[in-house]
Amino acid sequence: MVTKYIQNKKVIQSAIGEEVVMLDMDSGFYFGLNSVASIIWRKLEKEISFEEIISELLEDYNIDEVTCENETRIFLNQLLEKNIIKLVS
Repeated sequence: MVTKYIQNKKVIQSAIGEEVVMLDMDSGFYFGLNSVASIIWRKLEKEISFEEIISELLEDYNIDEVTCENETRIFLNQLLEKNIIKLVS
């Protein structure tokens, strides 16, 4: 079974230009995303696997696969730690 990620729907979000700011009402944690992180965030509106995220990013950006995987994994882990996204199986 493939693990997928999805946004925590309890998180309030607002777009400011190409960036997104979020507030987790349960913890009071505030999180701001740069333009690339905001693109990943939008992909998380629906259930999506790590592999799907990487595939889509590699299609859209001129980045090597190892860097893309490493940076995306770090970002997703940060979001998981702060309960901004959830795992779905």
